[in-house]
Amino acid sequence: MGSSASKYFEIPKFFVFGEKGIFTGSASEKDFNYKVVPNCPKEGDKSLRAYIWAGDKCIDKSEGVEMREFPLSEEGHRQMLDWLEEEYMKRPNAKPLYARQMEKSKEIREKYFSIEDYMERGLGIKQENQESTDK
Repeated sequence: MGSSASKYFEIPKFFVFGEKGIFTGSASEKDFNYKVVPNCPKEGDKSLRAYIWAGDKCIDKSEGVEMREFPLSEEGHRQMLDWLEEEYMKRPNAKPLYARQMEKSKEIREKYFSIEDYMERGLGIKQENQESTDK
């Protein structure tokens, strides 16, 4: 899984939240956003609060935000990931992170680095260099 604790999200491992780190991300452009916030009161139980919402707005401007609370522990972190993954898989276009990364990479390559463009640019540079050395 690399540095991510989930195969569906770019989300840190537990120690980040144990150090009171907050993390926000999305698994798609408009369909699944999430935020994980440690809740560390001076007294009482510490917890992880996970929020999910859809749309292209920030959490404060979105409607339909769902929140679940989990113990601030390795086990609570796993439970939080399980819940996020379960909710994400309910979406019609849910895909693992690596699949989304591969699609995005392919899209970028096709848009900006087609072999034809590369050859035209490469040949254009060589032709310009050749013309300047011929003079």
